[in-house]
Amino acid sequence: MEKIASKVNHGGFVISLDFELNWGVHDVFRHGQYNKNLYGVRQALPKILMLFKEYEIHATWATVGLLFAESKGEMAHYLRGIPVKYEQMKYAAHSQLAKVGENEQEDLLHFGKSLIEQIIQTPYQEIGSHTFSHYYCLESGQIESDFESDLQAMAMICEGYIAPMKSIVFPRNQVNDNYFAACQQAGYVCYRGNERHDLYNPKKFTTKNRLSLGAMKWLDSYVNITGNHMVRLEEMTEDAFINVRASAFLRPYSSILRAFEHRKIQRIKEGMLAAAKEGAFYHLWWHPHNFGRHIDKNLAMLEELLQYYQELQRDYDFQSYSMYEVAMLCKQ
Repeated sequence: MEKIASKVNHGGFVISLDFELNWGVHDVFRHGQYNKNLYGVRQALPKILMLFKEYEIHATWATVGLLFAESKGEMAHYLRGIPVKYEQMKYAAHSQLAKVGENEQEDLLHFGKSLIEQIIQTPYQEIGSHTFSHYYCLESGQIESDFESDLQAMAMICEGYIAPMKSIVFPRNQVNDNYFAACQQAGYVCYRGNERHDLYNPKKFTTKNRLSLGAMKWLDSYVNITGNHMVRLEEMTEDAFINVRASAFLRPYSSILRAFEHRKIQRIKEGMLAAAKEGAFYHLWWHPHNFGRHIDKNLAMLEELLQYYQELQRDYDFQSYSMYEVAMLCKQ
């Protein structure tokens, strides 16, 4: 990341991406049903970075630590130090290790250091944490000391390669405020909290929650049910561990819902405009693998939003920020 924003510019546009490859979905898609999306990241991610460079977008890439590994042996070494025992061990990265290839050349689903290097080489990009093992902070069986071991593994695998991470995004948005002190002790200063509405409250991952709440979240992406979820700087300065709260998830293009794509985009634009007018922040997030299919259509959608951001920048001095840059504004 080349610079830190030095002043508040009447609100801003925050982007974060949860970069995880198969470590984020192996417990859901256990038979390769999602592999096309995951392989597509190799095409989509560089093109996202090209757009970010063209539009001078500052973004946080919350990255699973296992993607930094250069070999299966290195992964195994660090995972041995994380003694997590979920009640459902399918959640554990350890359970996936037997399926992992020896290195990135052999296995494009579980290694990602070449992609991380591309992020590092792009101006204004922050590498943040999505935990080392895609750790679930609300699932039964895991305890705080396990989470602390995960944080330690992340610090060790990154040491000497990138600057210490300052932003963290909890996998599956399982924000656990009991673990905030551990995050701060590990050097993190901010996290991405969930939208302020009951629909988005942190929960354990269950099929029931995924289906029932997921349907309502889908609807909320197209029709404004829960509000615009902008966040003001004065709200964030109230907490020592700064909550750069999410405003919306950027859902990928859906051929089934293509007739409603304009509504989804308009919903986000309305939130961005409201934030710009109020001098607040609008925080958009997604996963690179969401763009792994229908790549051109997803990139066109993203570019339309970035073009709109430029309009707001011109008209309202609405600036682009990474999560850490927003946190630094809170500390001024």
